[in-house]
Amino acid sequence: MRRVLPLLLLCACNLRAPRTTVQICAANNQCDRGDVCYFGQCAAPGSSSLSIVEAEVQPPNNSQLGFLQQGGIDLRQSAVRDFALQPPFAVTGVVHQDQDVGTPTPVAGAVLTFTDHHPAIVDRVDRVTAKTDANGQFSAQLPAATWDLLLKPPPPAPPLRISSVLSAAPSAPLDLHLPMPSLRVSFPGQVSAGGIALTGARVTAVDGSGAALSAPATTADGGFTLLLPPGTISTSYFLQVGPPTDLDGGVTNADPLPNYEGVSPSTPLPPLPLPAAATLQGYVVDASGKGIASARVYARSQAGTTWSLSRSTTALSDGSYSIALREGTYLVEAAADAASSSPGVSTENTFQLVSGAITPLNLVCPAKARAFGLIATPEGRPAGAGYQITATRLADDLLTTRSATTLPTDSLGYYHLIGDNGRYRLEVQPPAGTGLPRKIVQIDLVAQPNEYPLPDIQISPPLAVVGTVHGAPPGGSDGPIAGATVDFYALDPLGQHSIYIGSGLTNAQGQYRAVLPDVPQPGAIP
Repeated sequence: MRRVLPLLLLCACNLRAPRTTVQICAANNQCDRGDVCYFGQCAAPGSSSLSIVEAEVQPPNNSQLGFLQQGGIDLRQSAVRDFALQPPFAVTGVVHQDQDVGTPTPVAGAVLTFTDHHPAIVDRVDRVTAKTDANGQFSAQLPAATWDLLLKPPPPAPPLRISSVLSAAPSAPLDLHLPMPSLRVSFPGQVSAGGIALTGARVTAVDGSGAALSAPATTADGGFTLLLPPGTISTSYFLQVGPPTDLDGGVTNADPLPNYEGVSPSTPLPPLPLPAAATLQGYVVDASGKGIASARVYARSQAGTTWSLSRSTTALSDGSYSIALREGTYLVEAAADAASSSPGVSTENTFQLVSGAITPLNLVCPAKARAFGLIATPEGRPAGAGYQITATRLADDLLTTRSATTLPTDSLGYYHLIGDNGRYRLEVQPPAGTGLPRKIVQIDLVAQPNEYPLPDIQISPPLAVVGTVHGAPPGGSDGPIAGATVDFYALDPLGQHSIYIGSGLTNAQGQYRAVLPDVPQPGAIP
């Protein structure tokens, strides 16, 4: 499962001169610098700076073998790394509902989620899902690993977490049983806010980590009933209360319902706080004061309250907007579309809304920033033409990521970009055949009257990691795997996120070559 990668800056440190072309060989003595000859190409015996990395190997789509993750790969010992893939193992079974009276019945429509119990790459957790048919039967193919299982039956039954982990195909079909209805813990309640019974509100029980302990219930005249796993006690969970996915429960769209976290499941439930309705309205304009049609306006309540509220709207043709909120302090931001010809995003505004009043707030979207920079080779020379640039604006408190418009380097090694003000992850991809690794840096764009220069970016020294991917399909013999992708990652300084640093694709002989940045810690910020 792919994750959004951390947006950090790569640093560079090199103890030997880089080589950017592949050196052909037939024996080790034909390689320079003590390199080793591997499948007709010279490769470094080990890195000079890059140390521990992780790898993820994906076989081609038509393969009978499963994917693989490996951590703790020390490239200082060797830059030659082989990977052996294994066939996935099959898990089949039936989900039954035990009855207070009578025999168990099959459960149709239950969702089973298998989650890697100990992923080698911390934030790239693999998940496999399956769903029961009309007879309660399911099947799943799981790569070789250990797996946790979460079973979600159709509502209102609570989810079931299987305590034991799976690491191999069970010797018999996996027969799963939901507890008898009489063993479930029932929690009936009545929820209100500001004296209003919240009809249509969504209520869910969660544990201390935020994992759901119940299926969500929708209130009718404020009343609801949650079904919890057997043995659940009131001190071990909390309630989340908020509007349904598409509706504002219990109140009109002009009077929105906030979300409430960490509500104690006491009997009776205390009335929830419901600040008075308030309205924010104004215009979204560009630097000249002209309204920006179809600009998006985002508002989110500030922390420090027992409730939260996030809403957005689209400005009309004259740039006017109006958002129904509630009394409190909010962050507000506006954004036109991401096209290079459109204005940029506004600043984040902190604003106080008072009850019963229409609060005016005009939002100014300045012109986008225009900048250029130089890409240099590991030796410090201008890189030349064809280096592709990708610039992604980091998510702020209100906006998700947005991309800048970029141009690849020209013959002098210069690139150009146009983007919103803010902090960016900028990725440089050298042309094929250069033998150079990609480079990731962090930059800040600030709108200025004219295009302005950014600091030079020097490509890191390359380290060629080579090896083979092989495996034995069911009933077959071990052999090379063509068309497999080998992705390498490094951990950030805190060890919490993985950073993609390079990849290779296997040829017909199962051989791959991945060029990585030979720096001490790719995730470090100098």
